[in-house]
Amino acid sequence: MSETPPGPPPPGPLPLHEEKPVPTWTRDFVRALGVSLFGALFFTFFIWLASTGLMVSNNFDIIEADAMWMGICAAGLAFFFPFLFMEHKRPDDGFRREGLIPLILLGVVASAVIVSMVALVWPFFLGVRAVPGTVAAELNADPASFFLVLLFFIGGMAWSTCMMMPMMIGGYKVALWLLLPYLGFAFLIFFAGVQVFENPPSLLVTMIWVAVALFGLAVLTALAALRNVIDKPKPQMTASERDAAYQGYLADRRRRGLTNENPLPGIDGPQQPPRR
Repeated sequence: MSETPPGPPPPGPLPLHEEKPVPTWTRDFVRALGVSLFGALFFTFFIWLASTGLMVSNNFDIIEADAMWMGICAAGLAFFFPFLFMEHKRPDDGFRREGLIPLILLGVVASAVIVSMVALVWPFFLGVRAVPGTVAAELNADPASFFLVLLFFIGGMAWSTCMMMPMMIGGYKVALWLLLPYLGFAFLIFFAGVQVFENPPSLLVTMIWVAVALFGLAVLTALAALRNVIDKPKPQMTASERDAAYQGYLADRRRRGLTNENPLPGIDGPQQPPRR
């Protein structure tokens, strides 16, 4: 048998997910806005499809385009917002180590504005199913309804990111600790979305969502500031350092006679012809 050299394998190139460079801050910000716009149009399509009567559930029941369905779609937009940052091929998993605070805060607010503007067309798809006076019916006509929906998106996106970001950058141990709270948050955000769209706007509800949005942005800022504490950066060798380490590894093999220049005894040597 050929000898297996002791020690770690030779330092070769970095793994594929580490070779992808971290893009610029501007690219990450524009990507967040672009994906938010795509997500808003995607859920708008589902609201339109429900308004045609062609959308059915698993039980073959027709899903109607009403305030409840609108609230579910809005909650889905807020719930899935942090997934647009995730890029597993990057060494930072999509949550950059530099400039994360302004990226997250501006990304949440700007994305909430974008999806709220797209949501202005949703009441047109409800038709007679829209109950007069509710947010679902007055979204594009009442500034109070629009402001409440904007606060819902800001608060929902901020808290959704607060739940997802530590799970992504903290590893499986942090993800296990936050799994149950994350599932509970998923229930709350969809329940809150339905309640917002099925009821008329009120000062009390608006003030509650102002507090939810501001507190969510504050917690998100603190988590973004602790990003490099939760997941400490790992030292990375440059190309010249990797090459020097590899040459040292080869020199050590030659010194111990573990080279491939001559055939090793056994299976690497000349083989005898089989006996008849």
